[in-house]
Amino acid sequence: MVLKSLEWQHVIIHVDLDCFFASVHIKHHPFLKGYPVIIGADPSNGRGRGVVSTCSYEARKFGLHSAMPISQAHKLCPDGIYICSGHQIGFSNYHEESEKVMTILEKYSNKFQPAGIDEAYLDVTKNWRNYGETPYAIAKEIQTSIRENLSLPVSIGVAETKSIAKIASDLEKPEGISVVHNSELNSKIYYLPVRKIIGVGKKSEERMNKLGIKTIGDINDITEQKLYNLFGTYGLYLKKVVSGQNFKEVGIIRGERKSISSERTFSMDQQDWKVINIKVKELIGKLVHQLHNYDLVTRTVSIKIRFQGFETYTRSFSYQNHHADEKVILHTALSLLQEFHSKTKKIRLIGVRVSSLKNNRRQMPLTIFFNYKGRENSKEKYSLDI
Repeated sequence: MVLKSLEWQHVIIHVDLDCFFASVHIKHHPFLKGYPVIIGADPSNGRGRGVVSTCSYEARKFGLHSAMPISQAHKLCPDGIYICSGHQIGFSNYHEESEKVMTILEKYSNKFQPAGIDEAYLDVTKNWRNYGETPYAIAKEIQTSIRENLSLPVSIGVAETKSIAKIASDLEKPEGISVVHNSELNSKIYYLPVRKIIGVGKKSEERMNKLGIKTIGDINDITEQKLYNLFGTYGLYLKKVVSGQNFKEVGIIRGERKSISSERTFSMDQQDWKVINIKVKELIGKLVHQLHNYDLVTRTVSIKIRFQGFETYTRSFSYQNHHADEKVILHTALSLLQEFHSKTKKIRLIGVRVSSLKNNRRQMPLTIFFNYKGRENSKEKYSLDI
């Protein structure tokens, strides 16, 4: 709870749906509640490939977490309930539930920014006082509204910047609310490891740890000059973040994305192109559903292919016009894959990405398909990037 006397320069809320994919399954199948539920690849009795997409908190007690190899997860929790992503509950169900959450959130602020299917930011600086004497009140109402209307658990962080709000939402999971004013950074944030800062990955953390920088507070104790000497402009960014001065505006336009991608690791290395093409079609169906869901159109289609030995390639093709036509995107992806049909190595992973996105303000030109066919039949080459 935040004291009434605190003055807030900004009030930013980060809403994070707890174990989202698992929570959607539990919502649709209530008997799963209380069990270790793991969403991701097929574990195949510990021999499966791929990773954990998300898991319930009951599963996390066994040491499981997102992005963990599914084979390792099965060793740690062999009796867990493993559900392949998109099975039993389709990808459309995930997006429908996400849209319902976003619709609720939009009611609380006109400054709203989704940060993925399961999280979003709101700037409530101008209206939080309408809900109570502290920002905790509006956070509690948002959490209660989502729980009562959608039966989905959320954790919420409240702070003066997006960066600190994001860190705060992770403090009291699941279904927690953490309010962190800039005057409380020392007691609530500075003891946390540097990895909690957005953008600090494993390698950055290792480098910092070698320099004796282990906590967020350690960064705050270093002068800007020394941070700049150590990390360049990135060091200055870190200083702003940890001091609560990284005032980045919350985006107003929904669906502002640079790209959407989907990939799948085969349970066994694959060489049958009929099977591979079917998987590509499934991935594209998922991507196009997301494009339509967010009212977006694309201009660039890319494929990713990984062979045995982790030999990986990407290929891309850009159209003259934006569109969201599933048949055209599929035709493009399959054409880009033609180059690899002669390789003898088996395929481990296949992926598709759509990028150069923009909001769909008008109907797709009927000429787009013929434009693509004309390019295909000409001597123009696809734009390639490895």
